[in-house]
Amino acid sequence: MPKYFLLCLLATGFFSRVPLVNAQSRLAGEISPLEAQTQSEVDNLLISQDKPIVVPSGSGETISEIQVRFVDKQGNPTEGKTKPDIITREFALQPGDVYDAELAQTGLRGVNRLFIIDQATLDLEPTGDSDSVVMVVQVKENSQFFFSFGLTLDPPTALNGPARPTTVIPMSDRAGGLSSGVRLGLLNLGGNNQALTLGIEGGEELFGLDLDYRKFIKHDKGYAVNFFNRQGVEPEFDGGDRDVNLDNGDDPWIGRIGGGFEVFNSIAKDFQGALGINYQLVSARDDAFSSGLEPVDEFGNQITFSDDGQDILLTLNFATSLDKRNRRSNPTQGYRLLFQTDQSIPVGDSSIFHNRLAANYTQYLPVPLFGFREGAKTLVLNFQGGTVIGDLPPYEAFSLGGSSSVRGYGSGELGTGRSFVQTTAEYRFPIFAMSAFKKEFDIGGTLFIDYATDLGSGDTVKGEPAEVRDKPGDGFGYGVGLRTLTPIGIIRLDFGINDQGDTAVIFNIGERF
Repeated sequence: MPKYFLLCLLATGFFSRVPLVNAQSRLAGEISPLEAQTQSEVDNLLISQDKPIVVPSGSGETISEIQVRFVDKQGNPTEGKTKPDIITREFALQPGDVYDAELAQTGLRGVNRLFIIDQATLDLEPTGDSDSVVMVVQVKENSQFFFSFGLTLDPPTALNGPARPTTVIPMSDRAGGLSSGVRLGLLNLGGNNQALTLGIEGGEELFGLDLDYRKFIKHDKGYAVNFFNRQGVEPEFDGGDRDVNLDNGDDPWIGRIGGGFEVFNSIAKDFQGALGINYQLVSARDDAFSSGLEPVDEFGNQITFSDDGQDILLTLNFATSLDKRNRRSNPTQGYRLLFQTDQSIPVGDSSIFHNRLAANYTQYLPVPLFGFREGAKTLVLNFQGGTVIGDLPPYEAFSLGGSSSVRGYGSGELGTGRSFVQTTAEYRFPIFAMSAFKKEFDIGGTLFIDYATDLGSGDTVKGEPAEVRDKPGDGFGYGVGLRTLTPIGIIRLDFGINDQGDTAVIFNIGERF
C-alpha cells in the first residue's frame, strides 16, 4: 500500500505557468474527480469483468438445490456477510429447473459484477440421483470498508455532485488548479448490498463533499440518494485573454448545495439507464465561505441567472450508457455511447426553464499502423456534442479547453457556449515494458489531435462569460503522450500544443474517454 499511496500523492497534481520556448506552458497534473477511477478495488473489478466466465457445460441435469458458499482470501471456508439471496437472485435458474450453461454463465457474470464480491465461481456437485445436481456458487467477498483515491462513479447516473461522471467533459464544473479527492465508506450494510460512501475533494480553488446512499437490487438495478456541497472557481469564469473578476479583484466562487434521488436499471444487454430528480441551490460569492452574494462581475455581467446572486435549480435527469467495448479496462475495440437530457423545472425567483441535451460516442478500432513491440495498437475516435434550449445560467454552459477537452488549452480557456461540438483522434501503440515495485508495466505511446467549437454560441449565454474574457470559441490541439496501466489506474502523461502555439504538459490518472 505505501508504494501506491506515494503514486497517488504524486498524482494530486498542480497547475502553473512558466515560459517554454517563447510559448505559454502549463504543467497541469491533476486527478480529475470527473474522469478518474483510480482505486485498486475498482480496477480489479473491471479486470475481473473482462476475464472469461467459465461454468460447467452440464448434461441436462435438474438443479435440486442452489448453495452459496463463502471462502476467505486463501480459499478456506468462512462465514459470509452477504445474504445468500443477494447472490442467487442474479441467476435466472431456480431449484427444479434444468441446468442451462448459458443462463448460469450470465448469472455468474452478474455476481462477479457486484462491487461487494471479489471473485465468484460455479460448480455442479452430484446428488444421490444421477439426473440432478447441486449448483454451488463459491464466493470471495470484498472488504466492507471502502477507500479510494479519486471520486468518480461509473456512468450512467442521474445525480449531480462532485463524484458524478459527466456525459460530456464540457459539462464539468471544475476549473484548473491543484486538487485531489478521496472516497470512503461502508459496503454491504446488513449483508443486503447497500453502500454508504462519502466523497471529499479539495484544492486551491475548490472544496466539495458528496454523501451517497446506494441500494442494489441486482448488480445493474437499484436506487440511490445523495447530498452534496461544492464550492469552487468554475471554468466558465476562468481563462481567456482578458481577466474578469469581481469588484474586489477576486475570482467568483460558485457554490452548489443540493441533493437528489435516482433509480437505475438495465434497459437491454450492455445498455444501462438512470432516471432522477435533483435540487441545487447555486450561489456566487468571492470565496468559499463568504456570506455575501455576488450576482455580477466587475463590469456588471451576470454571474447568476437571478439578480440577487442565488438561483434554485430543480431538474429531472435521464442518462444512458450503451457499452459495447471488448473490455471496460483499457479497451482496444468496440464502442460506447453516452446520452443525457436534463429538464429544469422553474421554481423560486430565478424560475429557470431549459432542456439540456448531451451525447458522447467513442469508437475503438484495432489499427496496426506502428509500434515498438508486441501489443495492442488502437485508433480511438471520440465525438461529443450538446446544446441547451431555453434559459441558460452562465455556470451551466459548456466549457471548452483543458486536459480532457482540447489539450494545449487551459480548463475553460477555449470557450463557454450554449452549444458545442468536440472531437478527438488518438492513436495508441506499445513502446516497451519495465519492472517497478516487483511488477511489470507496459508503457504505451499516444499521438492525438483534439478540436472543439462553441458553434458561435458564446454570446447567447447570460452574462456572456466567453465574450467578456475574449475566449476564441474554437480551436485545436495536438501532441504526444505516454500511458500505462497500474494498480491505481491508467496513468497518462501528455504534451499538447494548441493552434496559438501554447503548450501544456498534462499528468492524469484515469481514462480520458
